[in-house]
Amino acid sequence: MQMKESEVLDRWTILLQKARFDNNAQKELLLFDEEVAEIISNSLHNKGIGEDVRNWNKRFLKHLMKLQEANAKIWVLEASIRKEFKTDPTAQETLSMEEIGRRALQIRDFNSLRIEAKKDIDAFFNRISDNKVDHASAVG
Repeated sequence: MQMKESEVLDRWTILLQKARFDNNAQKELLLFDEEVAEIISNSLHNKGIGEDVRNWNKRFLKHLMKLQEANAKIWVLEASIRKEFKTDPTAQETLSMEEIGRRALQIRDFNSLRIEAKKDIDAFFNRISDNKVDHASAVG
């Protein structure tokens, strides 16, 4: 089963963060780079017909940047809690349980933005969004 564009782009933006510290993620990122390039190329070809490509680019990039921002903020917060990569400056400080809880709530809020961006990307590509019911990160 092939992944939806929103899932590929979500995984790609996460790998962009992870690849800064992990060689295996760098290798995986190369595979996703090709798939993302194909998504963009195919979409430009299909959407470019009858639609101003500049307008398409603006709309697509807005959704992609929203997804990237949410995943980047989630990554920083999670990495600081996990202390996964010793070279990551956010993993150096010792966190109190109160601070870990505060960051977990921030992660939840950023995850809501991430899900919203994925829904926007699904709509952009005329796909059906995944629906999370009764979940703290579910958007409206």
